[in-house]
Amino acid sequence: MKIFRIFRACALIAYALLLLIHFILKDHFQSLQIFFYAFPLPIIILIGCLITIFFYRRKTYFIFFIWLTVALTGIWLNNSYVFPRVVEIPDDANSVIFWNAANRATIPMSILTENIKKIQPDIIALSETENASEKDILQFSKEFPAYEFQILQGDMMIGVKGHIKNITYVVEEYSHDINFVEMQLHNGPLLLAFTDTFQSPTMDKRKTLGTVLELISERNSDLIVGDFNTPYESVHFRNFETDYISFHDYGQGFSATWPFGIPLLEIDQMYTAKRLTPILLQKFYYKVSDHAMLVGYFFR
Repeated sequence: MKIFRIFRACALIAYALLLLIHFILKDHFQSLQIFFYAFPLPIIILIGCLITIFFYRRKTYFIFFIWLTVALTGIWLNNSYVFPRVVEIPDDANSVIFWNAANRATIPMSILTENIKKIQPDIIALSETENASEKDILQFSKEFPAYEFQILQGDMMIGVKGHIKNITYVVEEYSHDINFVEMQLHNGPLLLAFTDTFQSPTMDKRKTLGTVLELISERNSDLIVGDFNTPYESVHFRNFETDYISFHDYGQGFSATWPFGIPLLEIDQMYTAKRLTPILLQKFYYKVSDHAMLVGYFFR
């Protein structure tokens, strides 16, 4: 019994620390960010449910944990779920598809073709496409002659309904890849910052995201899309909000983009410059990737 009491006390202390990190300390400190990223709120809620079982004979604690679990679930749903609503998309609005294609042996052509035909986006941005080939480019170009497609450095691929004017690639090994794509769309020029940040829980995210934001801001980018491998709740994304607007509040359903089928982390992001207006963010899930496909609509 003594060992059980010690175990229960340790579990309480650990759980309190997880709550402190998630709601207050977050990833302000690099030493804590691994815990902040590894224990999103759904996981913390699950741990709380397990700890509740240890107190089934202690009525006061048992009731407290039940109410705490209910409260945390409410907070999670409030922050991570947006009830679907009808949104009118203006005829002259722009749209962008961003998808982490998960480095598969072949590009999921049928899924992409279906969505391009249905959505008719102005921009298609695909990351983790290391196996993309010129044959894929030719097939896309033949299927969609109004678009210009290119394979980019950093295992990325771009399609533009218009003309690609210039591409600038910026990379820092084990940190980030960014392709700045200057394009001409039907309603004017646009500069896309297409980024993929390195996946490492011990990386100094303050430095990485700070550098990415600095590079994007220096070029006065209009639109940001990418897999940041960092949850939206990160304090380091708050710096983006000075000049950019996240699509987070314009979503439908769960905001999480990874992993497939389990709404844990929102690590794929879209932002527009404040001179543009986000309208809607949709997410679609396909088994060929553990990331959601993001479709964003915005207005100039």
